[in-house]
This record gives sequence, structure tokens and C-alpha cells, in this order.
Amino acid sequence: MATLPHQRKGYYDRSRGRMSNALLRAREPYLKNSLIVGGLLFGLFFGTLGYTYTKILASDDFQDVPIPPISEDELKLLKAEYEASKKKNAETTLQPYGK
Repeated sequence: MATLPHQRKGYYDRSRGRMSNALLRAREPYLKNSLIVGGLLFGLFFGTLGYTYTKILASDDFQDVPIPPISEDELKLLKAEYEASKKKNAETTLQPYGK
């Protein structure tokens, strides 16, 4: 098998895992623009997230949703079912170590 006298040198230094000086110089003019675009995208994402949370999710208290009337007997039955399911869940969940 023939071997080449020298291997083609890439733009990454495999021993140190870094970019070569040539690649760093080639990417330097685009660094500023990339940071600006990245910052704008970052701001757009978190601005949209904040707007969505404050305007849509946090301000809705569901006052316009009608609640059907319920009798006292039905309310007692629902409370009893809730307490029974809560007690059942408390028994089936793992307790902290040492208690």
C-alpha cells in the first residue's frame, strides 16, 4: 500500500481539538454579525415566551366560564371521593427514607 509523504492538514488540530489559526482568521469577519443575529433570535424567542406568559396565561382567571350549580349532596359525595382517592394515593406513594 502506498503512503503519501505528508497528510493533508485540515482546519482542525486533532491533538488539541481546536480550530487552526487559518480557520479562526477566516471566520473572524462573520463573528460580529453572527453574534448580532444570535442575540436577536435569542431576544425574539424569550420576548415571545414572556409575552405569551404574561398576556395570555397569567391573566386568564376563567371568570367567563359558567360553573353549573351543584347540590349539597353531590358536593359531599365528591368530597368523599376526593378524600378517598387522596388517601389511596398517599398509601401507594413511596415514603421518605427513615420515616
